[in-house]
Amino acid sequence: MLDNLVEFASYWWFRYLMVTELYMVEKWERITIHVIFMVLFCVFWYFNYSVLLSLAGLIGPSASMADIIPGVQGQGIKVT
Repeated sequence: MLDNLVEFASYWWFRYLMVTELYMVEKWERITIHVIFMVLFCVFWYFNYSVLLSLAGLIGPSASMADIIPGVQGQGIKVT
């Protein structure tokens, strides 16, 4: 069972390296690229979680722009 799982993961890792063409670079370059991708992924995740999720929670049928965007004076325009 464990051998099948290791073989499956190894196969998909090999496919990932072939598709992204990371098999051609040296090991330190591959690690650097993976770290950069992971940092970018974490930054995008945090932005989506903290900013977009909080804005999406404010949008509703009766929300005005003053409720959604702080610092904007309400002018009676409703978002529908």
